[in-house]
Amino acid sequence: MGFLKSIGKAFVEEVPTENNGAEEDFGSCGEENVEVELDSVNTNTLIDDIYTQNDLYDKSQSIFKVEELINSLPKEMMTETKRVSVLSILGSFGLTATEVVDDGEKRIEVLVGVKEKINTESNDSISEKEEKIEEFKKAIADLETEISNEMNDVKISNEKVSAEIGRIKELVKFVGGVN
Repeated sequence: MGFLKSIGKAFVEEVPTENNGAEEDFGSCGEENVEVELDSVNTNTLIDDIYTQNDLYDKSQSIFKVEELINSLPKEMMTETKRVSVLSILGSFGLTATEVVDDGEKRIEVLVGVKEKINTESNDSISEKEEKIEEFKKAIADLETEISNEMNDVKISNEKVSAEIGRIKELVKFVGGVN
């Protein structure tokens, strides 16, 4: 909503800043979790996939009609005048403000639900993989210990066999054998 501020004899419209935390305004008002569909996450088509899989693909009767109408009006037009014009044009399309607001709120609920689902599923998957990594690290450490022990056994065995070979060579040489 635009606010008019009187500066001398001129009127200047203050355009409010956008709320980037919109999902907090709608998504955390104590409502029950919305059942949402999302087969897979493809970040290139994520939003379209969300709308399609949750039966929100028709944008002709949606909150996006408001955006389309706003964008068709001159940027210089005052916000309140734009609002009145958009509401009037919506009426000519057979839409009411309540219908598009309901659509917008439904989309926000679905998007918040999908966001939570993505985060939950991803966090679960990441935790599972981190557990596997720890298991693999332990398995690697165990194998490294086994290798070290085996290498030590080989070294000790080689030393003992070499010592025995040396001992036998000395005895063979003592009795006159050639070695």
